[in-house]
Amino acid sequence: MAIATNDTASQGALTEPMPAVPQSIDDPPLSVDEAAALMSDLGFLACRVPPDAEVPDSCLMVVVRDAPTNRHFDPETATFWVVDGPHGRLEVVDRGTRTPFARRFSWGTIRLTDRFGARNELVTFGGRVTGTRIGPDATLLVFGSAAPILRLGGHSQPRDQLADAAAVFFRRLVTRMWSGSAEVEVGTRVPAEELWAAFLLHEHARFASAPSVRESVPDVARAVARALEEARTHRPESLAAGRRLLDWLDLAR
Repeated sequence: MAIATNDTASQGALTEPMPAVPQSIDDPPLSVDEAAALMSDLGFLACRVPPDAEVPDSCLMVVVRDAPTNRHFDPETATFWVVDGPHGRLEVVDRGTRTPFARRFSWGTIRLTDRFGARNELVTFGGRVTGTRIGPDATLLVFGSAAPILRLGGHSQPRDQLADAAAVFFRRLVTRMWSGSAEVEVGTRVPAEELWAAFLLHEHARFASAPSVRESVPDVARAVARALEEARTHRPESLAAGRRLLDWLDLAR
């Protein structure tokens, strides 16, 4: 994924208006060039790409700079989960991390922390991350996923509607994964879109079995229903795989 330099972004700004910074997973998708242009003035950006896809992927771009800009939230570290051998572990990327690198990351929380200890967190269903040095003083991380990367809130971002429910689902998932084989299977072999489908099916069943719960969070229930309908239309195979995953993990209701 190519990132525009500041000069390129400035030239583009002369001919086209800069897109708004996405504040929600439901905001319109961006092109890679639009996201790259926005990153010239941001420390991180969560969006969907590309605009013309039936189901756009999620993308999180993070720039770890050697010196803070003092213009915005300046991440100094990014932590996320990976599967190493039979178990998951927390990966930490900072300005001392060697680049370039590319690897899979697992489901769980991505945490961005600045030099003051302020945090922004996101919840993810897994994907692939690359790290590249851009210019003499900055490292660009690009997290890509076929499932939504949801904002959990923090210092400088709002909360996505399904983020808290996804975090709770992962806590339930952990209790089903005491065996090493299950941890490796779900962490490295289950595609993100299938785990997302399993989450949607789990939440849909929970709301169906407990109307009072559904009525207490109507916006969340509607968001689950919309996402489930999208999966039925565009990713029926992932939905079927998600149902099998719930049965295997004994999470089907």
